[in-house]
Amino acid sequence: MHELTSQELNQRSLRSFKQLFASLAPPDPLSLQGVHQAEFVGPAWLRRSAGPLLALGGLQNWWGKEFDGSGGGKNIVRRRGSLERVLPMEIQERVSLVDARPGVALTYPPGSRFPWPRFVDELRQLSEGRLLGLGVMNVRWLRKLAFPFLLHSREHVDGL
Repeated sequence: MHELTSQELNQRSLRSFKQLFASLAPPDPLSLQGVHQAEFVGPAWLRRSAGPLLALGGLQNWWGKEFDGSGGGKNIVRRRGSLERVLPMEIQERVSLVDARPGVALTYPPGSRFPWPRFVDELRQLSEGRLLGLGVMNVRWLRKLAFPFLLHSREHVDGL
């Protein structure tokens, strides 16, 4: 099977990511342990707006995610030249909001800055060391929108 490159993913329509996501298997939650560098993918308009939209929720300069191996994790942002862990999350095995299949979701605790308590990141295994994520606002009329991103597993990251 052909491994999709970032450039190929950037040529896809936003709608096509749901079909791709549905064709992939969820990762084993225990396999997520470690640091994963993020990459915005999808149409150019989405990639250009993703960073500013995340900044509205306090995740300016979002770099990726770190999973602790025991069902939790944190987002990673670049601030003042350093990587910092912020915004804790919980890994859950549950039915996907995207395709109603069993999956892995990242949820944010009540009391987190808006919009994170209503936001869910769902993950599927795209290839070895690469996860396709779809960010979904868990509000009835917004669940149809799913914003794609990649997470690349990293062995060593300076500063973490």
